Amino acid sequence: MTDLKTILLCTRVNFFKWLVTPRIHTIAAVIIAFGLWSSSGLSEYADAVGAAVTPWVFPHLLTSPAMLLVFGCLTTLLFCNAPFADDHTPFLVIRSGRLNWVVGQLLYIVLAGFIYTAFWYVVSVVTLIPNLQLSTDWGKVIKTLAANPMSARNYGIQLTVFFNPEIIAMFSAVEATLIGFGLFWLVSVFIGVLIFCFNIVIGKMSGLVASGVFIFMSYFSIYVGTLNFGPKIYYFSPYSWASMNYLNWKYTGEIPSPTYAVFCLLGAILFMSIVSVIVFCKKDMNIQEWGA
Repeated sequence: MTDLKTILLCTRVNFFKWLVTPRIHTIAAVIIAFGLWSSSGLSEYADAVGAAVTPWVFPHLLTSPAMLLVFGCLTTLLFCNAPFADDHTPFLVIRSGRLNWVVGQLLYIVLAGFIYTAFWYVVSVVTLIPNLQLSTDWGKVIKTLAANPMSARNYGIQLTVFFNPEIIAMFSAVEATLIGFGLFWLVSVFIGVLIFCFNIVIGKMSGLVASGVFIFMSYFSIYVGTLNFGPKIYYFSPYSWASMNYLNWKYTGEIPSPTYAVFCLLGAILFMSIVSVIVFCKKDMNIQEWGA
């Protein structure tokens, strides 16, 4: 039987580890570094045209193939040690029960994915200071760059963030940000559960290999994959679905629709979670393996 209090305790233990885990600090530092890198061109352009940037860059943050690759690698690094065991894990499992512990780890992935996504968003906003304007509209800078991406070059500025005019035309800034946040979070959870499931079912490192395959697919799809197989290759690239730019919002079928992406991700997360719970509850526990 599951016990909510025990599940939450198992989840909370993992968050306490963040304070003393260099890997988490490294991920935060890299996100901030890439946030400064991606916002530098926007800040320069805002100074050049005399207009501030509104805090709605996030839905377009992963439009760049480089940022999509960074997202996949950092998210994999965040969950690379799934199922998040240490020297004390065997004793915690015995006290809390296998089912409570494994459900707690899955809940941790969901909550960690949310915090991770929120941190990306906050960084995308804070790094624009002092060229930041609070507004519920897209703003002059984003609209101009969406309509004419080459306008920045007139000032000798190289941008690293590109704005999709279709997204801006179809959605308000707040709507697009909420949708982008949800997709980013959902794919982050998918990555975490993927690594978790493979590491439990097959063994250590298998989760990293599986995630690495999908990272390669997301980058391959943008260049060689699209040229050789057409845009339908995005149907097999779930990491790409973290970006609104790689989904078909007009439902023409050329690339995956948002409905297809969401249902596939939710279905995969649910399936892998069930498999993980069943296998973990029946699998012999090696104390040396868990403590590594």
